[in-house]
Amino acid sequence: MDRLSCTDTGLLTGREREVLALVAAGRTNRAIAADLVISEKTVASHVSHILTKLGLPSRAAATAYAYENGLV
Repeated sequence: MDRLSCTDTGLLTGREREVLALVAAGRTNRAIAADLVISEKTVASHVSHILTKLGLPSRAAATAYAYENGLV
C-alpha cells in the first residue's frame, strides 16, 4: 500500500488520530493508555491499525508521517 494522507482520505478514525499524535509526541503505549483511559492492548491495536492503514513500517515512520502531514 502506498503512503496516503489521512487528512485527505479520512482513513483514520478520530481516536486513531489522537493516538498517532501521542505516538508522534514520543509517548509510550502505557502513557497513551493512561492519557486516554484505555488499555495498553487497545493502544497497541490502534497503533497497528494506523500502521496498516497508512502503509507504514514502524512508530518512527508514523511519527515522521504525522509531522509531514501537519497532524501534530
